[in-house]
Amino acid sequence: SEQLFMEMADVMATEGWRDAGYEFLCIDDCWMAPTRDEHGRLQADPKRFPSGIPKLADYVHSKGLKLGIYSDVGNKTCAGFPGSYNHYDLDAQTFSSWGVDLLKFDGCNSGTLELLAEGYRRMSLALNKTGRSIVFSCEWPFYLRPVQQPNYTEIKQYCNHWRNFYDVYDSWISIKSILDWTALHQDTIVKIAGPGGWNDPDMATLLGIFVFLSQLVIGNFGLSWDQAVTQMAMWAIMAAPLFMSNDLRHISPEAKWLLQNKEVIAINQDPLGKQGYRITKDRNFELWERPLSGQAYAVAVLNQQEIGGPQNFTFSLTFLGNGLGCNPACSVQQVLPASRDWGVYTWVSFLSVEVNPTGTVLFKV
Repeated sequence: SEQLFMEMADVMATEGWRDAGYEFLCIDDCWMAPTRDEHGRLQADPKRFPSGIPKLADYVHSKGLKLGIYSDVGNKTCAGFPGSYNHYDLDAQTFSSWGVDLLKFDGCNSGTLELLAEGYRRMSLALNKTGRSIVFSCEWPFYLRPVQQPNYTEIKQYCNHWRNFYDVYDSWISIKSILDWTALHQDTIVKIAGPGGWNDPDMATLLGIFVFLSQLVIGNFGLSWDQAVTQMAMWAIMAAPLFMSNDLRHISPEAKWLLQNKEVIAINQDPLGKQGYRITKDRNFELWERPLSGQAYAVAVLNQQEIGGPQNFTFSLTFLGNGLGCNPACSVQQVLPASRDWGVYTWVSFLSVEVNPTGTVLFKV
């Protein structure tokens, strides 16, 4: 309902979320009335959004935030509401006139893969034609993958970020499967990411609020603390857009600290815009790195073991940056699970890191 979104906008503005960089408040599927109006335009459900989307957009903007909305490339959304097929220009104009700042464009009920691709291209052009700056969030490669390898070069021409994998759920097995899939496909997807176009690892429909691509499910109930740290650290390494899927009115101080952690967000939002990747796997341990601006690297040590106690992982700093990440010397700063200065190391040094089961230690080198 509009009341829920207004309350969430208030919390984002007053409790540090906007100032930490979370600027989009996004509506997912089911916001629409079951039919278009007499002019063929989409309309909001009159009971749940009685003031209409433009009034909600005005309210969100008054809080220094931006409004995201949902539609679908096919003739119906995934939940069966009116889709944008054959209405791309009209819907783009409608969203622009309402003051929408981001469009999540789903891929249900699109018919053929040709119609799917044509719909994403046409909506991208239609959004640009409005003259309003609207972030275009696509599901294009996710719907292609079962049949054919996505052309990420083309997708980046039309989309600002794109979904690659299944819905994320509030569980460790979901987080783990996303990381495994990303590592398996990193040779294809890492090189295309950068300013203007980003890989979104996942997608969720958990609460109907902040339900969006690349969800952080931190602050719900299914992840342990170590697993929440892992999600935050690894989404930063993957240069994933950070969209929360949670209820900010009822969130623990610990989850708030993690989600608003300025050091982690700075890694995620690093202006160089390079996506990180896994550089080695040794039994249950994985070592990931992400090149950052200023000749720095973000480094994550992930322990995928699910039982037992903390374990040590030792690695040579010559692993980093193809041997150049710490040449001839480097400073090492731990960011998660707590901030700690590890001091200065030489190129031939080894780091020994203790990591909890399903946990991650994140460094800036």
